[in-house]
Amino acid sequence: MKSSALVAVCGAMLAAAGPILQERRLIVETEVVVEWVTVTVTAGDGVTAAFVRPAQRTKSSAQRITTTTSVPAPPPPPPAPSTSATREAAVVQPVPVPAPVAEPVTTVAPAPKPVTTVAPAPKPVTTVAPAPKPVTPVVEPAPSKEEVVQAQPSTTAPAPAADTKVEAAQPSDYKSTAIFHHNKHRFNHSSGAVDWDQGLADSASVLASRCVFEHDVGIGGGGYGQNLAMWGSSSGAEEFGASNSLARAVTDGWYNDELESFPTSEYGKASPDMSNFKAWGHFTQVVWKDTQRVGCATILCPAGTLAKTMESWYTVCNYSPAGNMGGAFAKNVLPPLGQAVLEGPKSE
Repeated sequence: MKSSALVAVCGAMLAAAGPILQERRLIVETEVVVEWVTVTVTAGDGVTAAFVRPAQRTKSSAQRITTTTSVPAPPPPPPAPSTSATREAAVVQPVPVPAPVAEPVTTVAPAPKPVTTVAPAPKPVTTVAPAPKPVTPVVEPAPSKEEVVQAQPSTTAPAPAADTKVEAAQPSDYKSTAIFHHNKHRFNHSSGAVDWDQGLADSASVLASRCVFEHDVGIGGGGYGQNLAMWGSSSGAEEFGASNSLARAVTDGWYNDELESFPTSEYGKASPDMSNFKAWGHFTQVVWKDTQRVGCATILCPAGTLAKTMESWYTVCNYSPAGNMGGAFAKNVLPPLGQAVLEGPKSE
């Protein structure tokens, strides 16, 4: 049986005062040997990682009863009688005529007439009845306004359109492979899509062509972030191709292998704990929200360059604006949304 060995190395760079290199190696002793190395760097100085009114009471006037008594005039003197007659007259004269005294009582009869004026008092109560009429038309239109408000959520229907970014078109060439695999992971962290930048790709190509596994963020003027990756095999490396090697570097090397290494407690912190930066620095550059453009290059390097005894695919990706900027992690590295995990292509 023909023996073979496989070596895979991924790397990314974070710029601080100088490049920060990180290595990770995995060797499996079977018929295939696999070896991974990762590095991350970012260019730039100073970087770390109803009422009713009662009827009015009528005022009753006091009744005054006036009585009068008439006294009749004394009768005329009788003619001169005899002495005996005078005596009789003396007896009759003191008797008064009392007949007119009973007449004053009849003047009290008109007093009950003011009582009849109280009867119209209930009339003002009838004016309250029309009051409810204006209430009914005001209440009726109210439900129609509420229905209009309930219809407003229909305007949010286009929201799923934003999710279509997650369903990016399947890649058909090297450039679309770079965009697809970066954006697939960025969308899972609420970051916008990146576009291809040919200038960044040209700078990446210069570095990859050197077949030396080290960072250089000064090519083409610099000012960008950078991730590196390589993998090699003693058999079938060339057939695997550049696009598959790029997809494997982005998805398996820089994202899937490092996502779980970034502590969930560090999300939302402007400056997370950098003591384990080497384990997650590539991941944070891939999903960095402020990054808008990416350019990559993948070169097949001969045996004896990146790996001593086998051909190796060397991938370089440059990012602008650069990620992993100290003090800016809280707004640029957001928690994952839990979307489906994407896996990179596998070699036979």
